[in-house]
Amino acid sequence: MMSNATPNQITPGNDHLKRLVVALERRTEGQSKLLHLIAESLQGIEAHLRQIALSSNPAPNYQRPLSEYHGFDWSSIGAGILKEDGDGVSSVEWNGQVFTRRSPNNKFDAAIWFSRCVGKDADGNNRYVRLITFKAASDAEPIAAKAKKAVRA
Repeated sequence: MMSNATPNQITPGNDHLKRLVVALERRTEGQSKLLHLIAESLQGIEAHLRQIALSSNPAPNYQRPLSEYHGFDWSSIGAGILKEDGDGVSSVEWNGQVFTRRSPNNKFDAAIWFSRCVGKDADGNNRYVRLITFKAASDAEPIAAKAKKAVRA
């Protein structure tokens, strides 16, 4: 038996469906707002966790051969190039911090590193942390006799 009601007519069953759809729409809208608030909270947590990670590891001091300086892939350590000059990269950003190129002319072996000041020590001298150091690999020292003996045992 077919019903004589048209689709737009309000019947007891049709009215129930309309109320159900409205209720579902409201619930979905509420859940969407809740999910948006959760997403915003998670973004705030992420920012705080990044700050905590940065404060516990202000710079890793990666070590690379000096020959890699000019072609180094800064993105491989999560850094971005900020400035370059005739000698190559002069400053980079890593974890929201700016590191500047250093290469002193002194008695030590040739090296290039990127560092930033993190404050002063007890004597009032600047304290630096290094993001990365490019230098020639040094030769290994011979293994001491007692270490050789222990390895063979």
